[in-house]
Amino acid sequence: MTPLSPRKQQILRALVEEYIHNATPVASETLVRKYELPFSSATVRHELAGLEEANLINQPHTSAGRVPTDLGYRYFVEHLMQESALLLDEQRLIRHMFYQVQDQLDQWVRLTASVMARLLHSAAVMTPPRSSEGRFKHFEVLSVTDLSVHMILVLMDGSVQQQRLLLETPTHQEELSAISARLNPLFQGKNAQELNEFLVTYEPAPVERIISNGIVRILEQHGEMEGDVFFGEDLVNILDPTTVSAVGLRLPPEEERAERIRKMIEELEHKRLQKVMDDIEQKRILPVLASHLPSTDGVQVIIGGENQWDEMKDVSLVLARYGQQGKVGGLLGIIGPTRMQYGRAIAVVRYMSQVMNELLADVYGCE
Repeated sequence: MTPLSPRKQQILRALVEEYIHNATPVASETLVRKYELPFSSATVRHELAGLEEANLINQPHTSAGRVPTDLGYRYFVEHLMQESALLLDEQRLIRHMFYQVQDQLDQWVRLTASVMARLLHSAAVMTPPRSSEGRFKHFEVLSVTDLSVHMILVLMDGSVQQQRLLLETPTHQEELSAISARLNPLFQGKNAQELNEFLVTYEPAPVERIISNGIVRILEQHGEMEGDVFFGEDLVNILDPTTVSAVGLRLPPEEERAERIRKMIEELEHKRLQKVMDDIEQKRILPVLASHLPSTDGVQVIIGGENQWDEMKDVSLVLARYGQQGKVGGLLGIIGPTRMQYGRAIAVVRYMSQVMNELLADVYGCE
């Protein structure tokens, strides 16, 4: 990306911040007046033309002001944005909420997504923590009918998987319990490959083979993120009513026009976000996206058309992995319009990933 002069940087920063705040195309006069730029409107217009040539901003209509492009947001995030840390009161409140749901893993996931959604007034998503590979801990088999059983498998990361198995011959509960007691210590701590290698020499009986194959399949699939995504809040409750213009408010003509434009943009953003969340759930977009994210620590920002899905070209994602690579972890983040408050979003996502890191370290002994 071509470096910008200090003057262009100052103007671009002001334009992006103004558009994020007001959702209406920004005119040069607004930048000069509101941000007290030490340049004339003519100079600002000249620099805006240069920013437009660089594809950092565009002009929706001939008579309208300018709005940032995806590339403009990217330049802003990487070079101009000031990240805003969470207030100490916010941090204390979050810690207190998690203290109240100690050792409740499913509640951690729900609470994390809910906190992010409320702090950022946007849609939050999170995948439950899971290990990168499945390792056996314990299983039980319950008889359902003469030829079918219900298997409950507990993995080393604490997750529980259940599966219905069909048998070739009738088997009573006493024999199933004996099989469980015999195989549990033999399978302890093994992953799918190790269990397969063990079964080659063990030569299990027919019923044991069916049960063992079922366990191997679950262990093989466990490392894959299968679309188990939790959403932070109902989208109906995400948009703050105060961000929508009040009907009947008497405003000067120019401000009234700006309010109408802003309301239209916000309603369009809301509809787009609703559709995106549906697509994420139906098309398993987030799990696929997670597999392409770098495994390194840190917050990843994906802006508009930078991702591979056309359905998400009008939204941005701020995502982070949590947990410890090779052990237990997942993905959490925020999805919102491209004009989201990136500095605030990055700070919230980073802090919540740190909270989850600490919680998982206590439970699983991750360093």
